[in-house]
Amino acid sequence: MSQQRRLAMPLATLTAVGMLASDLYLPALPSMQAQLHATMSAGQGTMAVFMVALALSQFAWGWLADHYGDFGAIMAGTGLLAVGSVLCGLAPDMASLLVGRLIQGLGAGAATVAVPALIRRRFSEADSAGAMALVATVESTVPAIGPVLGAAIVLHLDWRVSFYLIAAVALALLPLVSRIIGRGAAAGAAGMMPDAPAAWLNRGFVRHALSYAAMFGALLMVVASAPHLVTAWIGTSVGGFAVLQLCGVGAFMLAATLGARLAGRDGVGRAMLAGASLQALAAAMMLAQALADLRSLTALIAVWVVFCGGLGLRGPSLMARALSLAGGNPGKGAGVVMTAAFGVTALATMAVAPYLAGGLLPVALGVSALVSFSIVLVPGARRLPRQQHSAGSS
Repeated sequence: MSQQRRLAMPLATLTAVGMLASDLYLPALPSMQAQLHATMSAGQGTMAVFMVALALSQFAWGWLADHYGDFGAIMAGTGLLAVGSVLCGLAPDMASLLVGRLIQGLGAGAATVAVPALIRRRFSEADSAGAMALVATVESTVPAIGPVLGAAIVLHLDWRVSFYLIAAVALALLPLVSRIIGRGAAAGAAGMMPDAPAAWLNRGFVRHALSYAAMFGALLMVVASAPHLVTAWIGTSVGGFAVLQLCGVGAFMLAATLGARLAGRDGVGRAMLAGASLQALAAAMMLAQALADLRSLTALIAVWVVFCGGLGLRGPSLMARALSLAGGNPGKGAGVVMTAAFGVTALATMAVAPYLAGGLLPVALGVSALVSFSIVLVPGARRLPRQQHSAGSS
């Protein structure tokens, strides 16, 4: 576990910095729009450009990681993130800011793909699930910390400082990450040489990739819908959304730790099944709350805690299994998984948004459909063939 922590914690911090690029500046949007004489739509466009660039870059970074090494992909992506952040900080107008956000998003995409690929190359399937759980635990704090830190920056400093801060932290982490990864982290590390497309784009991988994407889509669909549900449907202040988020993050962190231990002791299949059971229970609880028109923040928090607990148990192991099935192409595999995840998120969020006036029921139906689809795709906990299960073991 100490080896996992030595590798995973700096990488987790690096991916968290990329995620901060989407959350840290949100409180600065009003002052940024006023200073640059931009419309509200243009300000929202800075988030859209970032997310589109992040989503579209996933497979490209995975391909680069498999063919030219994880070291090069992570260093290049972090460099782009820093350059894009500086450009955002220096932007004299909205057009320049959008260019900077585009470069930021492209750079942030490297860590989301190359980090799980690197972890899978370095560790066995069960140990990689534990390392990915550590990464996910650090990442889960960003939605809670980012807006708070961003608000403090806006209150006491200029909005441009948030972008300079991201650039400074990214550059400061480069020497540490470089030393830990090592230039030897090239394609095919740990004996995992890239396979032909037919060898890794197999039925098992596709099923696990889509299962992860459906689970991820359900998560972010709820997050996107929750502010409206808390304020308009339940009728509490926006502070209720913050409480909901904090409880979900806490449940995820605890469950991810337990899931890593379970995967190490009994295999990733057991962790996947335990998490799937909790998520099925959460979907049923949410549907029951919606049908009963129970407008209770406490009830919604209970549902969210169960769902995020299932995610913590299941998510890292599901990703580890998907990348195991990708064989010698964990970079491309991670790229496909995350591209599918962003795609499902966008489709699910857009599908539910027009019906949010109806309260929790549209969201509950969406969660039930996505969770059911995710579980049906991976119904069992069958072990991989011996040679695949042991690939990348240290």
